[in-house]
Amino acid sequence: SNFTNMNSNMAAGEGANFVRRSSVSDEFMLEIKEMFDNCDTNKDGSISSAELSDLLQGVGIKLPGYKVRELTDKFDKNNDGVISWFEFLRMVTSFKDKDLATTFLNVVKERRGVVTTGGTSEVSALGTTHAFSHEEKHAFSEWINNHLGADPDCQHLLPIDADSLDLFEKVKDGILFCKLINLSSPETIDERAINRKKPLNVYKITENQLLAINSASSIGCSTVNIGAEDLKKGTPHLVLGLMWQIIRIGLFSKIDLHNNPGIAKLLREGEDLVEMLKLAPEEILIRWVNYHLANSGSDRRIANFTADIVDSEAYVILLQQISPKEAGNNL
Repeated sequence: SNFTNMNSNMAAGEGANFVRRSSVSDEFMLEIKEMFDNCDTNKDGSISSAELSDLLQGVGIKLPGYKVRELTDKFDKNNDGVISWFEFLRMVTSFKDKDLATTFLNVVKERRGVVTTGGTSEVSALGTTHAFSHEEKHAFSEWINNHLGADPDCQHLLPIDADSLDLFEKVKDGILFCKLINLSSPETIDERAINRKKPLNVYKITENQLLAINSASSIGCSTVNIGAEDLKKGTPHLVLGLMWQIIRIGLFSKIDLHNNPGIAKLLREGEDLVEMLKLAPEEILIRWVNYHLANSGSDRRIANFTADIVDSEAYVILLQQISPKEAGNNL
């Protein structure tokens, strides 16, 4: 995993075994690793009880000195008087005090711009939480404003306030989803089938949402566990998940010679254009990124848009390569 690679200087066997057993995400571990490193003032890979106290206070957890010392003693497995990174990770992921664990997790989520909501039903809301990103919500809101702003059927919905939760309100009648699908895959929906005449009753809204879900599925979106009621309620993580799939399909559909004649530059030695265009759009996009990374003189290459971009180095190099000189990109 990303986390195991990042900590290759640590005990590989212990680290790999721990990560396999842990249900904590790579993103969470990367975030608390950054917090740990900030408190590791002498950069020796461990923190003292005093530094541990500072770290915990930094996330709003104030413990008396003796409690911090008890934590240190409990998780200092090699009895060297300090807490190593893996010992700290074990400490955080084994918090038994619900309030303590929740406080720590919530602070980390705030640092990442993540919002946590309850489950999607009265039953699941009792014990299930789902998270969504402010940045993702903001980006989708702006994208919709820019691409559907001139659509007469969307005038009562746009512009969406990207800084609030307005997006989750504006999707509730189903019209935006139907319009997004046709934007990404033209003529998928016969727009005469969209209920637009105001006021829309609950039955007409449900018809719109079912039309959107079925149409999204027909163009390749996964709609498992997404129902009309979820979209009518504006359930954040389901709305954003479906929306990203629709937008992604539209963006990838434009990765072709007609829209991007420069794709021909990505041909490898001995490869013909027909052969290259058989690649999936994501593979072509990865090749395009690597083309610019190579032109920059960097040895960095990516093979995916997950683990290989988590540190943003590839993004920084790419932006330097494609930004106009007059943009003054000094990343």
